[in-house]
Amino acid sequence: MFNLVYKSVVVECSTGVEDLAKAIEKKTEEMLNKGYKLVTMSMVGTNKAILVFKI
Repeated sequence: MFNLVYKSVVVECSTGVEDLAKAIEKKTEEMLNKGYKLVTMSMVGTNKAILVFKI
């Protein structure tokens, strides 16, 4: 039996794409420290991203 746990996180930044990229990197590092690994990511416009992590 598989016990996969996924967590979705929305990252928003209204100050530009470069700042959004930094926010994504920061959140990814934070989740990595909690034992999660980034599985996929989707951009929503230029100010929002949805990150999906797996533990």
